[in-house]
Amino acid sequence: MIHHHDDFLEETFSHEDLTEVDLSGKIFEACHFEHCTLKNTVLKETIFENCTFISSSLMMADVTRATFDDVRFEACKVAGINFSTINDFCVSMGFNRSKLISCTFTHIDLRNTPFANACIEESTFRECNLKNSDFSNVSFRTTQFSACDLSSADFRGTSGFSINPCSNILKGTRFDHASALQLLAPFGITIR
Repeated sequence: MIHHHDDFLEETFSHEDLTEVDLSGKIFEACHFEHCTLKNTVLKETIFENCTFISSSLMMADVTRATFDDVRFEACKVAGINFSTINDFCVSMGFNRSKLISCTFTHIDLRNTPFANACIEESTFRECNLKNSDFSNVSFRTTQFSACDLSSADFRGTSGFSINPCSNILKGTRFDHASALQLLAPFGITIR
């Protein structure tokens, strides 16, 4: 069904294997993807509006000029995605309880983005607007923030992040005691 149509409204896709499928230019509005696999899927200029991915995998997909407007990833695996190539008009995503591996976010406005309880590994956030984003209880590994605006973002309960306070904006950013100590890492300071 998904191969033969271009527009989908309020559809639910369950246990679909969309590996290496070309979905370029298709429009998904208010759709749900449950337990789906999108590996090496071509999503060039695909529009996702008000969509939810639940317990699904988005891996190594080509998201060039794709639109993600009010898209939520819940308990998903998102790997090898260069979000820097997406259509940067009306970007609104959430990654609650998801695992992000080797993802790139550059020059993207991600204000108010929920990443709560996620695991973010080997990923890069560069020159992003992350004001008011929720990184609470996120487990980071080898993830860098560079020249980002993290004003009023929530990092309470996080571990393993790398944020240089001199190269990122941290006005009003919330940290608990343990996560705040990680801010000293770029300076080679250890507190015992």
